[in-house]
Order: sequence, then structure tokens, then C-alpha cells
Amino acid sequence: MAQPSAKKKLEKHFKIYEQIYENPFILRSEIGENTGLSHRTVTRCLDEMSTVIYGPVICLKPALNYREYAYFLHVDNPLSKYEQLFGNSLVTAGLGRWSLSFTSEKLIDTSQLECKECILKKVKGETFFSKVTTVDWDESMIKMHSMLHLPQEKSVLNEKIPLIPWQRWDWAFYRKFRNNVRAPVDPVLEELGISRKWYRRWVSSLFDVANVQPAFYPVGMDKYHIFDFLFRSDYQKSLVEILGMLPSTSLFFSMDEYVLARLSILSNREMQQLFTFIYKMKREGFFADVYFMTIAQSKERIPKRVTIPFRKHWRPG
Repeated sequence: MAQPSAKKKLEKHFKIYEQIYENPFILRSEIGENTGLSHRTVTRCLDEMSTVIYGPVICLKPALNYREYAYFLHVDNPLSKYEQLFGNSLVTAGLGRWSLSFTSEKLIDTSQLECKECILKKVKGETFFSKVTTVDWDESMIKMHSMLHLPQEKSVLNEKIPLIPWQRWDWAFYRKFRNNVRAPVDPVLEELGISRKWYRRWVSSLFDVANVQPAFYPVGMDKYHIFDFLFRSDYQKSLVEILGMLPSTSLFFSMDEYVLARLSILSNREMQQLFTFIYKMKREGFFADVYFMTIAQSKERIPKRVTIPFRKHWRPG
């Protein structure tokens, strides 16, 4: 059980995260007004939260003039290939049905990576970060079990927009701020030689073409075991809604009939409960097949530990 001081700190961090999730550009003064925290407390907490919050990041929606490709590959020595691909997005290396995955804005010749097997290569849909609504594992599992009823209607995650109507400077802002829209603005404006007027115009267009979301890992990013699950599902929205109830941020994106779910847990107990729950989802018919990888290294964050759960007993698919 967390000590009283640690619990109070977590409560403050969670309040601030909720504000940033609802408004990624919210001012510190507004956070204080909405939460009842002093400006000094908000400033101190934001400094502390560099280890528990990632972003807010910009995830562009697929459009006629913008698309990404997702790759799931089995390669030898994935960590060395990981270094080659570091300029791409969502690059991960690990152990499981595949050993290397990434997304790219251009088609990649996988033979250059000495790929032994291409598990999946498809056009990627939009990316979602779940909204953390509780930091208590048991509470989240109760909610998830209560939702374990197959919906009547099938669904997919594949929102597209006609066009991203950006000019050259809009794309320049995107490249600079895509990993954290709360990064200092003035140094970027000075570097690009662009006035603040164009920055404000870009911000006003952002929510029409992208999801802008923070990721929240209450006890620190490096404390979590991270797993990628690749589901083949006709009930994608329900699957995402349920798994998104976990007490740390889950990442999701679709590729036609497939959904990638990146889930984080803290302990062997949580790992066993999560895998058991996914078994139950399979029995209820939420997905037809599933494969997984435990992440050893990620561009966004590097976990301290790597664990292969149920190595003898887990059979994907």
C-alpha cells in the first residue's frame, strides 16, 4: 500500500493529468483554478511528472495526403535493427510472435533488415491513447469484467479525413511538436523563423486532423512491463473500450481487421490477471486471433524488466 505522502502525490499527479488530457494546451494557471492546487504546487508537480507522463503527442489521422504503414517483423538481432529504424515512429524490439515493429510514413524494403518473416504489413489507421480513469488495478478489472458482453454490432477503428490542409510551416510545426505539444514554443519559432501568428493558426487546426493526447504511467514509465497484442477482431471499438480501462495508458491503432494494443502492467499478479482476462475475451468472441510481443526496448520509453508470461502455456491465435 502506498504511503500517505506518496498517495497524496499520486492524487495530485492524476488531477493534473486529467486536465492535460482534456486540454493538451492548458495553462498552469488554469490547471490550478480547475483543481484547487496552488500555482507553486502545479509547477512542482509538472516537474515531477516528467517520469510519469509522456507527451501530449500528436497522432495524425489518415488522409489522402498522409498515411503511415505498420510493420511487424521477425528478425534476428532485433536490437541492432531497432537502432537502424530509430528515425521512424513507435519502434519497438522484443520477444514474441514478432521481434521488431515500427510505423513509417514511407514504404520500407524489409529485405534490407534481413527480415526472416513479415508477420504483418498494412496501412495504419489512427492512433488512440486511452483515458486513465482510475489508478487502482482491482477497480479497473471490476469495470472490465462488467463490460465483458459481446456487442450486437461489429465495429472498426478506421476514421479517415479527406485531406490535411497544411502548408509548409504547418508540417514544420508538426515535426517539432509531435512528441510533446507542451514543449517551449519560443525556441522553435526562433529556429524556424516563423511568427507566433502562424503557430496559433496551426494549433487551431490541429484537432481537426489529429488526436492530441498524453500518456500516463502513475508510478513511472520505467516501472512497467509492456506488451503488444495484435488482435484480429470484428469488434474493434468494444475491444479498445474495455482494454482502455487499465490504470495506465494503453495505446491502440488499427490496420483493417487488426488492432494493435500496447498494454502496461506492474507485477506478475497483474500480468496473470490480464492474460486470463484476454482468454475470456477470446471465449466471448471479441477477437478471432491474437499474437503478442513483450517489449525489450521502445523508442518512447525503455522498461527495466523483460518477462515472457506463460511461455509454456500461452498459445497465440
